[in-house]
Amino acid sequence: MKVKECRICKSGSLDVVLDYGQVALADAFLDDLSQVSEEKKYPLNLCICRNCKHLQIDEIVDPKLLFKNYIYETGVSPSVVSYAEQLTKKLLKIHDSAKNPTVLEIASNDGTGLSFFQKKGCEILGIDPAENIVEGANQRGIRSIAKFFNLESAQEIVEEYGNWEIIIARNVMAHVSDLHGFAGGIKLVLSDKGFASIEVPHLQTMFEELQYDQVFHEHIGYHSLDSFQKLFSQYEIEVFDVEKVWVHGGSIRVYLQHNNGPRKVTSRVTELIKEESGLGLYDRASWNTFSDRILLHKSALKGEITKLREEGKKVSVYGASGKGQSLLQFCELGNNLLDYVVDKSKLKQGKFTPGTHIPIFSNDHIYKEFPDIILLCAWNFSEEIVKQEQQFAELGGKFLHPLPMPHFLS
Repeated sequence: MKVKECRICKSGSLDVVLDYGQVALADAFLDDLSQVSEEKKYPLNLCICRNCKHLQIDEIVDPKLLFKNYIYETGVSPSVVSYAEQLTKKLLKIHDSAKNPTVLEIASNDGTGLSFFQKKGCEILGIDPAENIVEGANQRGIRSIAKFFNLESAQEIVEEYGNWEIIIARNVMAHVSDLHGFAGGIKLVLSDKGFASIEVPHLQTMFEELQYDQVFHEHIGYHSLDSFQKLFSQYEIEVFDVEKVWVHGGSIRVYLQHNNGPRKVTSRVTELIKEESGLGLYDRASWNTFSDRILLHKSALKGEITKLREEGKKVSVYGASGKGQSLLQFCELGNNLLDYVVDKSKLKQGKFTPGTHIPIFSNDHIYKEFPDIILLCAWNFSEEIVKQEQQFAELGGKFLHPLPMPHFLS
């Protein structure tokens, strides 16, 4: 469904920054190649609002199609598990009370994050639309409900469970088409003196590191701190602190409370707004340059892999991530150039990548069908991957990092 209205300011003034063409959904993996003829593709445009400067796409795919049977599991990555444990300690310190807080997580996935709060004795609740993932979370004793978080489900949560002192939303706000339902829902479930911790990939990092593979149909909006303030101020919710975190290639963790809440607004908030503005994140001209850089990158990456193939090299891919599928499709890197993909998720193994139709195997396939080069499509975990696959490098293999321009890791 094509939309013409900005999701934050509601103005009908979206300008296209870059047309990605017709793209298969990033998580629409194929069971076998006989399904190629039936594969659906959708238009994908990165747009900027002329009024409030929020970056977003203008094509909305039915969220049930994207998230009801999800295939990303938080617990697959050791670094993400460790990150969730550290976040628990951080948020409990901010809460700063002798009594354990109640904790609600929006898009709780397999419950990995909530499990650490549960171990601390906190009352927990997760909400996530992926019925298959939520079922597994409940089986592991992480109380979760299989619904989208919006104004309606927020009201149901309040009626059944009351308000919540800590609300967590990690890597979900970018996926939300109804931002006003999301913000209004948080306003409703957040206790008077409670706070919310929301993480999103940061528009600044996307701009500086040329992370255009963040753009796919699941990722509807691309957020700056400015866009946070413009959205939540409409619901009398204020940003009282912010910090940059490494996860998902460079994110911001934004802390919010009801207006005039108990926590002092830190100087980091105004400092980051100034930093974003100074980089030109609110200027259309900056995004025109961004688009030009993307086209140069596509030529460089496809050219490098084509050259490697002409030299007789075998090239495989590490990571069947959403951003990886965006990159492969945009750069036209299909099964004619890439031999296979490896991924830790058993939900993806044995399938074929959407749009590019490359077979997916488990990690040990690297040593069964040894490639010369591994393209890191899960580049946000490159350090973890290189460490885990040290044997590959010892045997003479090389890792190719795609961004901000293609380069080999030493």
